Amino acid sequence: MICWNPRVEPSEIARKAARTKILAIDIDGTLVDCEGELSHRVETAIGRARNAGIAIILCTGRRYRRTLPLAERLGLTAPIVCNSGALVKEPGAHRTILRSDIDRELFDQIAAVFLNHQHRMVYFLDRGLDSFDFSIERYPSGSAWFDDYVAKNLDRVEVAGSRLHDRPTTDPPFHVFAIGRLDEMLAFESEVHDAIDGRVRTFVQKSRQYDGTMCEILRSDASKWSALAHLADQWGISTEEICAVGDDRNDMPMIEGAGIGVSMGNAPAHVRDAADLVVPANHADGLAILIDYLLERRSGDSIGCASVLRNRDDRW
Repeated sequence: MICWNPRVEPSEIARKAARTKILAIDIDGTLVDCEGELSHRVETAIGRARNAGIAIILCTGRRYRRTLPLAERLGLTAPIVCNSGALVKEPGAHRTILRSDIDRELFDQIAAVFLNHQHRMVYFLDRGLDSFDFSIERYPSGSAWFDDYVAKNLDRVEVAGSRLHDRPTTDPPFHVFAIGRLDEMLAFESEVHDAIDGRVRTFVQKSRQYDGTMCEILRSDASKWSALAHLADQWGISTEEICAVGDDRNDMPMIEGAGIGVSMGNAPAHVRDAADLVVPANHADGLAILIDYLLERRSGDSIGCASVLRNRDDRW
């Protein structure tokens, strides 16, 4: 079942659905289930959408290397929006299309907050698949949360020592994060905004792969939505012709900005409240149900199963 937010007109959403040219899809909590698996129903639905001429764009907090195998499995050739929107890469050629570099002055301000809170920094790199994915100052660090993250990525980490803070000269940062307990990350996020008001965008999120919670820091104008809007502009596509679906904080900008913003049923209440539509949870193939709706509207058929979302605390 697809549920409508009471503020939207179903006929207007149906009109936009019939004109959808880009379907932007988050990965964790949206495309894959709670175990990180891609269901056969979702995989085949994406194939049908692709064959119908809809551009499928993966929009994820994951780094490029971790996203690429899914794109290849699904036969996707459109650019991939990675690192919560701070990096856009072209699969195949692995060319960087867009990167939201953090300038030296801003990086130094961010680094000072890390130092004040004694958190270790994960500093993402854009060097290509034959090099490192991120740089750190040292390992082991003494932080169980940080060391768990590094241990699970040891083959792709550069231990730079004090040279980490010289990195902006040769490898401009576009995405950094701290990792720790949830309460620590919320306090750190608040301190970041107190110290650097208006110049950064942050997301406090948990990945099922790691023990700790992350506080991600991007440039203030970097998001999944800004990356999508850039691609749409390059292709001459209206933002009204974009349908975006996700389940977490870093999906909010694209859910709010797209012509049709869709929340998964497993999303927190504030994400569901922001969306035009709510579809069943990732473990119930909600993405496949959304694709069925879009394709049926394009063919002029009636889905016949939408209902008004009356209780926003319901979880699908």
